[in-house]
Amino acid sequence: MNFALTLALIIIGTTLGGHLFARLGMPVVIGQMLVGVVLGPSLLNWVPLTHTLSEMSSIGVVILMFAAGMETDLKQLRRHLLPSVVVATFGVVLPLGVMYLFGRGIGTSRIESLFIGIIFAATSVSISVAVLREAGVLASRAGNIILGAAVLDDIIAVILLGVFTQQTSGGGKMLPKIGLQLLFFVLVWLGGRYLVPATMHLSKKLLIPLATPLTALAFCLALAGLAELVGLSDALGAFFAGIVVAQTKVRAEVDAAVNVVGNAVFIPVFFASIGLQLNLGAGINWGLTVLLTVLAVLTKLVGAGAGTRLCGGSWRDAYIVGAGMVSRGEMALIIAQLGRSAGLLSGRYYAMIITAIVAATLIAPLLLRRALHGVNTTHAEQPVTVSEPAPDAPTASSTH
Repeated sequence: MNFALTLALIIIGTTLGGHLFARLGMPVVIGQMLVGVVLGPSLLNWVPLTHTLSEMSSIGVVILMFAAGMETDLKQLRRHLLPSVVVATFGVVLPLGVMYLFGRGIGTSRIESLFIGIIFAATSVSISVAVLREAGVLASRAGNIILGAAVLDDIIAVILLGVFTQQTSGGGKMLPKIGLQLLFFVLVWLGGRYLVPATMHLSKKLLIPLATPLTALAFCLALAGLAELVGLSDALGAFFAGIVVAQTKVRAEVDAAVNVVGNAVFIPVFFASIGLQLNLGAGINWGLTVLLTVLAVLTKLVGAGAGTRLCGGSWRDAYIVGAGMVSRGEMALIIAQLGRSAGLLSGRYYAMIITAIVAATLIAPLLLRRALHGVNTTHAEQPVTVSEPAPDAPTASSTH
C-alpha cells in the first residue's frame, strides 16, 4: 500500500474511531490509538510503521505539547497554587516510588524502573478537563485544583523526562550541557518577556493568510529544535513555547489554528502510531498488566487525595480530587513513546505499559462520576470546596 493510501486509511480510521469513542463518552485519543492496534500487527497488519509515519508522529508530539502548553492558565495556577502544588507533589512522588519498586520487582534495570515511574507520574490535562466539564464541576474550586495540579504534574513529568533523557544519553561533559540548558531557559524567559509578544504583534501586519499562527508554530518548532540541541526533549521545548505564546494577545487565534493543523493529520497519526507499535499477541503478561493498572489508579487516587487532606479538605474532597487525577491519557502515552524512541524503555514491557495507561484512562471517568454522585452541580461555584490555608471566596473561572 502506498503512502497516500496509508495516510488516508489512518485519517479515516482515527476520525471514525474517535467519533465512536466520543459517542460512548470515552476519550477520543483512546479510539484513535485503538485504530492503530486494529490496522497494525495486533490484528489486520495492513499498515507498517514506516520512517515517514514516525517523522509525522514526532511532529504530532511537538504540536500536542505546544497545545498543552497553551492550555496552561498561569492565573489559575497562582490563585490555587499551594493546594495544587501539594496535590501535584503527592500525585507525582507516590506513583514515581511505587512504579519504581514495581519495575525492580519484575526485573527491569534501575534506569528503566525509574522511567516507568516518570511515565505514570503524568496526568492528562485535556482528559481531566473533559471529565470535569461533563460532571459539571469544572469551575468549582476542586475543579481548579485538579486542573492546576494536573498542569503541574505534566510540567514536572516533562522536566523529569528532559533531565532524565539528558542524564542517560551518555557523555561526560556534564557542565557544558548544564550550562547550555540554563542558557536555554534564560532564552525562553527573555523570549516570553520581550521577543515573542513583539513578534506576534508584527505578524498581524503581514499580508498573508494565517501569518500569526504560522509565526507561532515556527517559534514552537524552533524552541523544540533548540531544546533537542542542548540535550533536552523537543517535547519540553514545545511545551514551554506553548506557555510563552499563551501569555500573548493572540493566544485564542493561535490555539484554534494549531489545533486544526494538529488534529487534522499529525496528532491522529501520533496516536495511531502508538497502536501500530503494539503487538498484543506477542506474549503480554496479563497478570502484571492488571497489577500495573491497579497501581496506576491507586497511586494517583491515594497520592492526590492525601495532598488534598493535608490542605484541609474532607475525605469526600480527597476522593473527588484523587479521582480527577487518575487519568493519564496522552501525556503518559507521549512520555512512553519518547522513552521507547530514546531506548529508555524496552519493547518487552512496552505493550503492557501502554495497555495499563489506556485502562487507567478508561477507569478515571467512572471513578470521578462515582465520587461526584449526589453532588449538586447546578451552580459551578458550589459543588466542591477544598480548604486552603488562606480564605479565598470561590468564584467561577473559565478554563480551556
